[in-house]
Amino acid sequence: MRLTEYVHLCLEKRLSKGDCVLDATAGKGYDTLKSAQLVQPNGQVIALDIQEEAIKATEEKLTQAGLNTLCEFHLGNHGEVLKEITQTFDCILFNLGYLPGSDKTTITTPKNTLSALNQCQNLLKANGILFVTAYRQHQGGLEEASVVENWMHRKTAKKWFIQTVNPAKAETDLYPILWIASKSFLNLPIYSSDKHE
Repeated sequence: MRLTEYVHLCLEKRLSKGDCVLDATAGKGYDTLKSAQLVQPNGQVIALDIQEEAIKATEEKLTQAGLNTLCEFHLGNHGEVLKEITQTFDCILFNLGYLPGSDKTTITTPKNTLSALNQCQNLLKANGILFVTAYRQHQGGLEEASVVENWMHRKTAKKWFIQTVNPAKAETDLYPILWIASKSFLNLPIYSSDKHE
């Protein structure tokens, strides 16, 4: 199972009609669309991305599905945009790396991601859930994943519930890695690593 498929499986278990979701790295819009499908008709999804191409692709996906009225779209760096958001969310999603099929030099960075994660602790509802998928093969990916890992470790010390899903068979494998975090108990489907992403 691909990590993206597993995240969507978890969303199906956790999200309900009327929930609020923040997609902090909209990318091609797949997580935004899935979230909107699950929280409709009266939920809300906020999608943001640093690339205009990503916002356009996401907005187009939601419009084609007739769900764009549930969504707000924000262009900007997640580390900065989240400073302007005050509402709380049932779910927050991150896919760290670069936009598939685009310029690989435009990537999320450890500094901005750390800033965004620090803000998430206040934006996440008490029973909310945070998904962070880090892609590690590109330049800077390993460093960013390390920053996320350290952040998650600190949250464990503060009694957060953390689950790590790492499909790698060896330390040298740079498959994507997923962290799932919540202030409340995680009751999630079992991940099956029958194939890699």
